[in-house]
Amino acid sequence: MASGVDSISALPDDVLHSVLRLLPAEEVVRTCVLARRWRGVWRSVPSLRFNGAEGWGSADRFAQFVDHLLHLRFGGDGGARAPLDSCEFDFDADGFMQLPANERHASHWIWQAVPHVRVLRLHVTEFDQEPSPLSDLRLVSQHLTRLDLVGVAVNDSVMDFSRCPALVELSMEVCDVFANQLLSPSLKHLRIARYFTAEDSRIHISLPSLVSLELIVCRQGRSPSLGSMPLLARAVVVLKNDCADRCFKGRFNDCGDTCYGCRYYYGDPEFGPTYDRNDSIFLKGLSEATDLELSADSDVILFDRDLKWCPTFTKLKTLLLNDWCLAAGHNALICFLQHSPILEKLTLQLSKGPSYVSETQGIYKPLGQSVASNCLKIVEIKCANVDSKVHRLLKILTTYGIRLEQIRVQHTSRISGSECFNFVCTDFS
Repeated sequence: MASGVDSISALPDDVLHSVLRLLPAEEVVRTCVLARRWRGVWRSVPSLRFNGAEGWGSADRFAQFVDHLLHLRFGGDGGARAPLDSCEFDFDADGFMQLPANERHASHWIWQAVPHVRVLRLHVTEFDQEPSPLSDLRLVSQHLTRLDLVGVAVNDSVMDFSRCPALVELSMEVCDVFANQLLSPSLKHLRIARYFTAEDSRIHISLPSLVSLELIVCRQGRSPSLGSMPLLARAVVVLKNDCADRCFKGRFNDCGDTCYGCRYYYGDPEFGPTYDRNDSIFLKGLSEATDLELSADSDVILFDRDLKWCPTFTKLKTLLLNDWCLAAGHNALICFLQHSPILEKLTLQLSKGPSYVSETQGIYKPLGQSVASNCLKIVEIKCANVDSKVHRLLKILTTYGIRLEQIRVQHTSRISGSECFNFVCTDFS
């Protein structure tokens, strides 16, 4: 500073771009007045971030700025441009998307940006608000590789990403997903979390290139139906009792179709497609996975109903289940042991609550006393209490060919809540 040398302006463009990409778009544009060196730097920053209309005085002024900037970066002269690394629209802080006119603006901006970016992030509502709709998500891009959506309502009958051949990652959180089908020949990673769907129909997911799948807490409506996913390696599914795939009378398997959740489990012909009562809706689509986590509340019926047509998990090596597998004499647990020929590690995560009612008859009928996989190396039981539930579980495991020395019990201290004690079983009574 004493010498009057502008050291920052002397930095190469790549370094300046790394700094500017952290700023909102309006702050990036304002750098053009710093010095002659900066006049054109903002035009080549490889990312854009728009953080809503707060501080602009009006939503119209913000919309005019976005229109003008996107036109400068993407449109106008028809010349070829290198795609941006990322473009992010974050409208969750100021209620920008609450007006229909602004929803139309947002839809137009997405259509304008998506052909020119590799990563598109759209965050349009806070977690405690209703998702904001977009008029059209049938996107077209040769460059888009990742799409992140938060708080978006999708109402198209088909979510078709087949015209985005480079798309490999899709994440949807707190979204309304009112569609019948999700299509993409290229998608490899799919995450849908805290989502809302229809109560009388399911979205069908059949993705030939999918490698990882996360379905975390359907907050309302039916879980998806899963088709063929031959390349699937890892899947995590968490279902809570606020989804429609549960018995409203509290039965872990079903109540004989006397409640809404069980009666329309296979669909309602008045509102959408119906499903074959003699075939799997969900588990068959996960049968190629090597790493699988399935967690559900006690009255969710999706997993248990599918056990009647349980596939063989020919590639499954690691499996995590929670308490739902202990019902009906542990028959879901037995089913997985008998249909996972190369399973190496089994983790059973038990809650603090009471045991499931083991006297209730389950849908799956065990195949005699056949033993678990010869490849099985370890069974981990994670629990808050070493109680009668754990003792019954040990008895079942040893009955089906698992030796006590293969079992580890991880007990969380009831006093501190943070200490863990690991036990090796040598005997039990």
